[in-house]
Order: sequence, then C-alpha cells, then structure tokens
Amino acid sequence: MDNILLCTNYLPTFTSIHNTFIEKYMLGANGSYVKVYLYLAKCIQAGEENLSISSLADKMENTEKDVIRALHYWEKKGLLHISRKEDKTIQGIDMLNPDEMAEKKAEEEKPDIAMPAAKPSASVLVDISAPPLRKAAAPHKQQPFRVNAEQTRRLAKDSDFCWICQMVESYLERPVKPAEMQLLSYLYDNLHFSSDLILYLYEYCISLGKTSTSYIQSVAVAWDEKKVTTPEEAANASSSYNACYNAISKAFALGRGLAAVERSFVDRWKNEWNMDLSVILEACNRTMLKIQKADFKYTEGILDNWHKANIHTLQDVEKADEVYAKNKAAHQQNKKQGSTAQPRNKGTYSSYMQHDLSPTDMDLLEKQLLNIK
Repeated sequence: MDNILLCTNYLPTFTSIHNTFIEKYMLGANGSYVKVYLYLAKCIQAGEENLSISSLADKMENTEKDVIRALHYWEKKGLLHISRKEDKTIQGIDMLNPDEMAEKKAEEEKPDIAMPAAKPSASVLVDISAPPLRKAAAPHKQQPFRVNAEQTRRLAKDSDFCWICQMVESYLERPVKPAEMQLLSYLYDNLHFSSDLILYLYEYCISLGKTSTSYIQSVAVAWDEKKVTTPEEAANASSSYNACYNAISKAFALGRGLAAVERSFVDRWKNEWNMDLSVILEACNRTMLKIQKADFKYTEGILDNWHKANIHTLQDVEKADEVYAKNKAAHQQNKKQGSTAQPRNKGTYSSYMQHDLSPTDMDLLEKQLLNIK
C-alpha cells in the first residue's frame, strides 16, 4: 500500500509544558537550563529535524558545553533520556513525562522503617570543621583538607553531590582521585558552590589544560572572594582574567598570547601573591626599561621583592618609591659631604692641630719645627 501524505494549512503555534515541570523542577533550576529545556520541547513537539548540539547553541547564543551541561542536568533530574554513541557523544534525546518522574521520586523518598540504617560509605570526603581558606591568611600556601566520618556519611547520600562527581569524572575521562574528591567536597559543602558552578569551574580549568587540584582550588577561592555564584558571573571573572593575560602580553610587546609557562607566572602573581594588575604592569614596564626585553623571571624578581615588602597596590609602589628616593638623596648628600672634607696630611703642622695639646706643648712643638733651641 502506498504511503498517504497528510497535509494541513494549520500549524500549532504553542508548546505544551507540564505544570509539574513548572512547579517542581523549573523554579529550582538555573535559567539557562530552563531555556534549553523549553526550546528542546518546542523543537520536539514541532517535529523539527536536523537538530544538533551546535544548532541549539547557536540559537541560544551559548557554547556547546553550556547546552550539554543543561542536558546532563535534566537527565539527572529524570526528565530526559539521552542515548550516546560509543565515543559518548550524544546521539538522541527522549523527553520523559515529568508527572511520572515526580511520582517515582516521591516513592523513593518514602521512609522504609523496616530497613536498618545504611552503613557509612567508604568514600573519602573533606572535614568541614575548618573555616574556608582565605588568601589573605596564607596567599602562597594551599591548606590540606581533613576527612571526618560525619561528612562522609552525609555527602555519600547526597544525590546532587554524587551526580557532580560523576560529571567531573566524565570531564576528566577517568575516576576522580581522593584529593579531587576532597576538593569537590570542599567546593560543595564549604564554599557552597552550586552544581552548575562546580561543573563550569572544571570546564574552564580543563580548557586551559589545568587539572591539578591546587590550580582548581586557587581559581575557586578567587571566585569565592569575588562572590561569584553563577557560571555567568564566573565567565565574566574569567574574561577579566584573560584580559589580564592580554594586558601583560601588550606591556611586553609580545604580539601573541601568553604561553602556558608564562601564564603560570601570572597565575602566581595574581592568585598566590594577590597582586593588582596595575602593579604587575608596572613591574613589566620597569623590566622593559631596565633590560629592554620581556623577561618573566626578571619581572618576578621585582614582584617578589614587593610581595615580601607587603606591596600589593600601585599606591604602595608609589610610597615605596618616595621612601627610596629620599634615602638615596640622603646617602648621596652624605657621600658628597665626605668627599669635600680636606684630607689629613700627617706631615704638616695642621695635622698636629687636630690633637688636644696644651699651650706649653704647642710652644715646644713649634720650636722643634723651626729648629729653635
């Protein structure tokens, strides 16, 4: 039998969204995640073809990673089923019924009094008794994390935290190490980073080729001190940080972006020594004036001296310059006064006048000099 082509001049101009999604899922989600979900619902209900991650990103002026992160979020919430290829790239998306997911979640959350209490998990987590790190206290050191059993039990049962760990493992393409698990616990439980902010943090650091816990912790603490709470705010902070790289490249007249080893210098100046960009640029300018070439080690020597002298702002530099100029002027004045003094000649009469002699001694000495008997 031949296929029948069905046609109509009417196309629905609305998209149906479950009230359950609005009441139980939308209000607690990041706005960019909601935008992805709504647009995806519209595309599926309208029967659009040739839909791709890149097309979704273009439509919403987001990156592909932003879209993928949103899809993973809704998959974790049980509102999407994502099928993947062997290389783990997304192949298909199936939108699930929010009512069914809400009922299933309610059933899972019912207490089962017949079951004994679960044994503590063996996961390695971080002790939250220590206060959050502050660079002002120890800007050049990363404090170690301690583990306690109470936090291990609590976070091991936290579905959001477990999902974050799974996502980070997918980003790293390997299981997380104990130190990384501790850092994740610290970000989630001490700094109270949201799940999307933690994932953006790892995306950002991995994009720079940085996966060490010390580097990720430095970026996280810097964001916390700037009161960054969303990926959008983090992106702005990251953009400002990239502007720092560009400004230093310009000051050194490199005509290119900074290499990884050069960025490591800047990271230390910014994150560990807490130097203002204006101070770093001043050190770059002095380097160029002194040796007429870009030399990050020479600049680090200048900044290291300033850091040890607790100089971290341009005003501090100006005050230090004034003190140095005054001390130098005083030293030169003392040196000049010493050079204009008459040199002492031990064979002259005046040299003897420097001694405290009595009139009788002086008369005798004069007669001797004149050979008077």
